Amino acid sequence: MFGRPLLMVLLLSPFFHGAYAQIITNADGSPFTAQYCWADTDYGIAGQPGGGVFSGCGVFQQNGNWYFNPVTATQGVSVFPYQCTLTYTVNGSSVNVPVLIWKPVIITPPLQDSFTCTGDFYLHATTLYAGAYKYAWTPAVYLDAPDSPATSGHIAITQTFVLTATDVTSGCTGSDTVEIHRYQMPQITVTSDTVLLPHQSIKLSASGADSYQWSPVFWLDNPQSPHPVATPEAPVTYTVTGTNEYGCTATAQVHIGLHEQLFFPNAFSPNGDGRNDVFRMVNYGFQELLEFRIFNRWGQEVFHTRDGLEGWDGTYGGKPADAGTYGYYVRLRLRDGTEQVYKGDVLLVR
Repeated sequence: MFGRPLLMVLLLSPFFHGAYAQIITNADGSPFTAQYCWADTDYGIAGQPGGGVFSGCGVFQQNGNWYFNPVTATQGVSVFPYQCTLTYTVNGSSVNVPVLIWKPVIITPPLQDSFTCTGDFYLHATTLYAGAYKYAWTPAVYLDAPDSPATSGHIAITQTFVLTATDVTSGCTGSDTVEIHRYQMPQITVTSDTVLLPHQSIKLSASGADSYQWSPVFWLDNPQSPHPVATPEAPVTYTVTGTNEYGCTATAQVHIGLHEQLFFPNAFSPNGDGRNDVFRMVNYGFQELLEFRIFNRWGQEVFHTRDGLEGWDGTYGGKPADAGTYGYYVRLRLRDGTEQVYKGDVLLVR
């Protein structure tokens, strides 16, 4: 009456014939983790009853213990999530469990250290695999959008930032670190503004940097020197850009004006003493001389030239002209294209 139920119990028992149910657990005996984030991490695993061997994706034995590594399991794999099988065999019997490995959360290309001279900087990150991610830059206090893959910010000193990206689907994370170096801009000191006479030169000077570039380059003997010589032919503002050892730049400016107002002496004495021997335009600059004529009291032309640096030596027809008053007529084309006429008298003194 009671024999049949007892036989059924014995057949269903895992301890029948000394056999145990085969299971795979984590190394600490907790239920086996069936889903893993892609990471080069060795996870301890165990099988019951003991004494068996593991095979399948990503398993290896070390010092008598068994481990599972997601990176090893997915070598050569490019499509995620990826599922493979882990097998435990003991006493001639095997048990299989499926393992799911989520896509890698990798910042690529890796964040590159950079520098800023002003304190302003920009950060931008992309992930190896597309998908929905949450981003977190730390420390966030220096950043405009610390929860965005792209953000700008401002620092006063060198600062290290860590970006953590979290895959919304799996909860897996990846991170990278970047250092933004803060360098100081050079403090450029330059020659003061000045006014020159036409054809006059001035030695400019800049300091506070390691290299220099002047612009415009017109009328400079060496626009890359800290001390170029300028001989301007028109009013000009020079800008010098100084660069320090870190590549930071700063600029300074110097304005050079030209005193181009012409002056005509009212008398001259061609006596060979080297003083006031020639009547000419004083402060002639970069205008174009169209006419320079001198007439005696009877209207005869005694001198003419188109060379603005040339003057009348007081002779007429190769002989000394008579003392007295002479009239002059000067017509110039200015640098802006307009014409200007000067008329007046000069006294020749003997």
